[in-house]
Amino acid sequence: MTIRPATVALVLFFAATLAFFSVSAPRFATATNYENLMAGFSFVAILAMGQAFPILVRGIDLSIGAIVGLVGMVVFDLTLIFHVPGYVILPVALVVGMLAGALNGVLVVVLRLQPFIATLATLAAYRGLTYTISGRQLVPGLSTTPITDRWIVGIENYFDVGGWLGVNKLLAMPWFPLSFFIMLALFALFQTLVLATRFGRDLYAVGGNYEAARLAGINTGRVIITAYALSGLCAAIAALIMVARFTTATEALGTGSELTAIAAAVIGGVSLAGGIGSMFGPALGAFLLGAVLLGLTLQGVPQFVQQIITGAILLAAVGYDRLLVVRRQRRLAANLAQAG
Repeated sequence: MTIRPATVALVLFFAATLAFFSVSAPRFATATNYENLMAGFSFVAILAMGQAFPILVRGIDLSIGAIVGLVGMVVFDLTLIFHVPGYVILPVALVVGMLAGALNGVLVVVLRLQPFIATLATLAAYRGLTYTISGRQLVPGLSTTPITDRWIVGIENYFDVGGWLGVNKLLAMPWFPLSFFIMLALFALFQTLVLATRFGRDLYAVGGNYEAARLAGINTGRVIITAYALSGLCAAIAALIMVARFTTATEALGTGSELTAIAAAVIGGVSLAGGIGSMFGPALGAFLLGAVLLGLTLQGVPQFVQQIITGAILLAAVGYDRLLVVRRQRRLAANLAQAG
């Protein structure tokens, strides 16, 4: 596998960011802060990897934040109203997320809606459905009742890896949240899926040239629907992590997370033109955003300024992506001219 220069640049920029804030921000280079980074942005990395699938096929999923809210409310209702055991709720939550994502794909493939319009519509629909089934509205007394099922809240467990290795006294290693290991497992699974399977090859083919992929016999509709279903699956997993962390779910759970996920994916080198990118970039992009936000917070930078800086980073990433697209188009045109 060839390592792209953009990937190397992202790794170096992430390392430089950590080094900068370690020097300039008080308490940044501490075990507690790294615990906060892993716990607070592992679910963002999962969302970003999920978002990468639609983007790879020249789409986008604006509904993942609403799917997070919908799945969170399903978990809330099943746990506190219907008293369903957690080991049953977990697979149900994953299925709900996958079906919601697959519906996005069906709208794009069958009804031939633009991905932006289709997922913008389902964003509103899923968020409205979340309010409709809200157990907090149906049974107001439950709004202050925490979820205690160990199968669900256990996702928020922490592990003393440094203690296991016997190096905590020397390195003061942070405790690692289970959500971080879930993210690593998904990264390994998805990276293998896109780089070493037929589905992955079809995914890049459809994103690179849809018509050529169709003429080559690839079931483009199935590939696109699967890409959106995987995005919904990641949203469901992120919802479970967030519910475990907060021990509850609100109607607004996941609001705005779609923008963060898109930003992390684009910063991570997943091209908006489709067909280029991997799972490593989005995952690292999420933690890069997390490091920037935590570092700026520790420096006392106001939140609105943090939003401006985050937007500037996203604009720079989109501009760089566009520059690469133009370069590839010019190179292709030059090759065609020489061949002619």
